[in-house]
Amino acid sequence: MAKTYRDILKWGDKRETQLDDGTLHVIKEKFGYSDTELKHKHLTGNQEIIIKKSCSLKETILDEFTQIVGKENIETSDFERANHSFGKYYTDLVKLRKGEIETPPDAVLYPKNDEDIVQILAICNKNKIAVTPIGGQSSVTRGVETPQGGISLDLTRYLNKVLEVNEINHTVRVQTGMFGPAFEEYLNNYGIKYSCGHFPQSFEYSTVGGWLAAKGAGQASTGYGKIEDMVLSVKVVTPKGVIHTKTYPASAQGWDIHPIFIGSEGSLGVITEVTMKIRKYQPENTRFTSFIFKDFETAVTAMRTVMQSGIGVPHLFRISDPEETEIAFKTKNFEGTFADKFLNFKGFQSGKRCLMFVAVEGSKSYTKQVVSSIKKIAKKHKAFSTGAKPTKKWLEQRYSSAYLRDPLMDIGVMTDTLETAVLWDNLIPLWKAVRKYLKSRDKTVAMVHISHVYENGANLYFTFLSPMKKGNEIEEYREYHKGIIETIQANNGSLSHHHGVGRTLAPWMEQELGTKSIELMQAIKDHLDPNGIMNPGNTLGLKP
Repeated sequence: MAKTYRDILKWGDKRETQLDDGTLHVIKEKFGYSDTELKHKHLTGNQEIIIKKSCSLKETILDEFTQIVGKENIETSDFERANHSFGKYYTDLVKLRKGEIETPPDAVLYPKNDEDIVQILAICNKNKIAVTPIGGQSSVTRGVETPQGGISLDLTRYLNKVLEVNEINHTVRVQTGMFGPAFEEYLNNYGIKYSCGHFPQSFEYSTVGGWLAAKGAGQASTGYGKIEDMVLSVKVVTPKGVIHTKTYPASAQGWDIHPIFIGSEGSLGVITEVTMKIRKYQPENTRFTSFIFKDFETAVTAMRTVMQSGIGVPHLFRISDPEETEIAFKTKNFEGTFADKFLNFKGFQSGKRCLMFVAVEGSKSYTKQVVSSIKKIAKKHKAFSTGAKPTKKWLEQRYSSAYLRDPLMDIGVMTDTLETAVLWDNLIPLWKAVRKYLKSRDKTVAMVHISHVYENGANLYFTFLSPMKKGNEIEEYREYHKGIIETIQANNGSLSHHHGVGRTLAPWMEQELGTKSIELMQAIKDHLDPNGIMNPGNTLGLKP
């Protein structure tokens, strides 16, 4: 059976996720969709894959690659080239649905080890062939596209193993092509049992290398930190040679080298190995709780108080704003129930109230103490305690909610996410400004939550849904998306908190960092990658 573009665009192995009745109810209510309209599928991508642009690499070059990796580890078929052309950015998915792949890689290579990569980069550097390192392809910032063709270097087939666990130091040395679930399962079953502590929403279909390359954050980052807080050393193959930093808990030897590669998005070299911190895996000690607050401002104040009080920190710490809370209640058929009416009677009014989820990991004494302290703080801010169940229920679907994107696009709904980091004193003004912009588009659901929290501020994560303008899906999205970014920047938010930059946010990098900072980044790029072969095409705003 012929492969179709849908075989590529569907997220992970959740090939035909259906919209649940609660979500369909919201779509009908908010967008006025009829049952007939819901049955009609828009841009399904079911056409057979045909790549019009043929491989442009010389046969002599392909022969050299074949000698290095073996014939079975080099692919030039239409499907493999198409499958390595995009990540999971909205316009990537629309293009796949339309069967539009203008700049596929010329070939896909699966290196068996670091030495293979050293030899491949030497050939590419000599012949000025673009190289795009690939892992789980979950980038939502156009970070893995191949605008100059070249080779897609896929690390997931062979460089996917744990190399060493040190139980004395609580460290793990792992290859970067290893997927999240395999990594976590290995640690959960090793010795006294450990956890990587890093659980982004893309966890099931992203790799350790992707976490580093995009400078990601997991859903327990409030307790464990972002990926840069977990990394102790790296091994990177660059066009200029191999850099392998030493592993220390801390040092004072000039500036640290390994952080240069965290967030580099494949623009400096290929990260092949990382040494990370690990934590004891003690799920039996985890405590859960949840609350409803009367409004977003009060919930944010309570959250800030927790982070600045010195009581310890939760690992999962999350607030849904009023609209996200309302949508959650609608999809779970909570609206109109006795409990709903009771909350409204108590002053927790629909359209204003906010949900907070809390989970604390660690020793029994620690989890008990932190949850107890959070409950006291929530009570002072007049929150209504809703117990452990809502948080546990949310955790059950923390990955799968992302898979709704495909069936939503099937019925013509534009849906995407953006995120930012902001200091506490700017958080509410930024939230209001971006929500106002999002709602300026007719028939738009705008949901916001905080999910990564710090003593000095937090992230804001925006999710929007709105009917597509059929026939103009890409341009209308780009214009709307541009306005969101500009509104965030105008209101003191960072360009990104954990999604990374890629090519999508590159046009704003100089404004965000300043000219001198961009010049410094460019100087590092020019030194390690003098011919500009590594993930070229304006990644991070860098030029070849």
